[in-house]
Amino acid sequence: MTGVATGEPTQRAVGAAGAQAVRLTDVFVLHRGAGEPVMALRGVDLRVEPGERLLVEGPNGSGKSTLLRTLTGDQQVSAGRVVIGGVDITDLPPRTRDRWRAGAIGYVDQHAGRALLPELTVLDNVALQLRVSGGSLISARTQAMTTLEAVGMQGVASRRIPSLSGGEAQRVAICAAVAHRPALLLADEPTGELDEDAARAVIDLIGTVADRGSAVLLVTHDPRSRRFSPRRIVIRDGRIAEDLHAPGQSDAARGSTPRVGTDGAHPVDSRGWMHIPPSTTGLDVPSPDRTRPLDDSPLVVLDAVSTTFPGRAPLPALTLTLTRGRWWAVTGPSGSGKTTLLHQICGLADPTSGSVSVDGTAWSGLDRRRRADHRRVACAVSTQRTLLVESLTATENLIQECAIRGVSPAGVGRLLADISLAAVADREAAVLSGGERQRLALARALVSAAPVLVLDEPTSQQDELSARRIAALLRTAVRAGRSVISSSHDPLLLAAADEVLDITSGTVTH
Repeated sequence: MTGVATGEPTQRAVGAAGAQAVRLTDVFVLHRGAGEPVMALRGVDLRVEPGERLLVEGPNGSGKSTLLRTLTGDQQVSAGRVVIGGVDITDLPPRTRDRWRAGAIGYVDQHAGRALLPELTVLDNVALQLRVSGGSLISARTQAMTTLEAVGMQGVASRRIPSLSGGEAQRVAICAAVAHRPALLLADEPTGELDEDAARAVIDLIGTVADRGSAVLLVTHDPRSRRFSPRRIVIRDGRIAEDLHAPGQSDAARGSTPRVGTDGAHPVDSRGWMHIPPSTTGLDVPSPDRTRPLDDSPLVVLDAVSTTFPGRAPLPALTLTLTRGRWWAVTGPSGSGKTTLLHQICGLADPTSGSVSVDGTAWSGLDRRRRADHRRVACAVSTQRTLLVESLTATENLIQECAIRGVSPAGVGRLLADISLAAVADREAAVLSGGERQRLALARALVSAAPVLVLDEPTSQQDELSARRIAALLRTAVRAGRSVISSSHDPLLLAAADEVLDITSGTVTH
């Protein structure tokens, strides 16, 4: 493992010298579930050169996550070839594939918590991949510290993950993914839940990785990421619909040799098919209703609620009342306590001081069982972790929620259509894309009939059209007399809400 110890890519990670970082040829992927088979990728051709940066965009459910799983070898292809760094991984035996992946691939998820172990320090989290690859404890920690120092994160090396802000945790996750100097880094929506400053820091860090020679594929809906690369591809319906390059960029700099259509944007694949993107349909989001609701009785009451975090200044005490038929959007920097506040509102956590009441009942007077009983009646929660029943279809997940809540499932089909899940209604949750899973989790909250909806970053994995559809659905729920509390950095949701609470200052704007 000399290559790892010195910080250089191993021969196993690189494959053949001078080979393309990624070469996909006519790749098809077929998902089989409880319903009809789903063609997730349809004849994908893709070339990426060593050290190249590539943005991957496309609507929810278009095949972006399947593409990433194909590149890691986790997803078996139905047809075509997958060659990474000169290594054909299409038919690698599982054990061989796992050994190859440990050296060749770095992976960054949108949720840093999936990649980081809370019981380990930051240093040992970053060193873990090197240890898995066979490095000694001393050499792994040395290389981990070198990686942290390179991005100015050495000051948090001895801290544990729960003490970090969202932006800090995401940067640590990137360090953990690249400490072994992979030939290919895959990043799946790494800025979806981050504020402007944290997102910029994460993109800059990923750029630093590319500058050191790793090819980078960045999957994103975030327009802030456009500055990361002069090249981006757009995936629609399992196909590469567009392959776009900055004006004046040479073919050699582009890192691929796809044929293109007469307009220079839409690629022609290995079978001669030109992929033309569909037209974009706009969707208006209803503006907040500034009139006083007919029933303005309080649903959520925060009475001098204050929260203290270790090593940080406490948040301002909050005394606020949310009435029926209103929408609060909670905003603030990543790691400022938005998720903590939402957990306190739905009784999953307690503030350091003060009290929270929902629908006339204070959480502080209830034990765990009575809290669950009250939550079942008073509020529905959609967290950043979707917590779906993986073996059930989208329809069955909603029917199960209706059964738990004691409400009629008559509106399940209509809701799935309204939230753009009708086409996947009979697919198991396990095969849905990240955006589809997030919308299904939101649909569970909507179908519950609970008067209070508590939603954590409900558009973080959505393309613009899906985000607009979600905002419109939430405004419809508010007009029907329900109350919404959502955390978000999304300007679209902030504009759609009735009040915006800045958690760092405690101020509310209308």
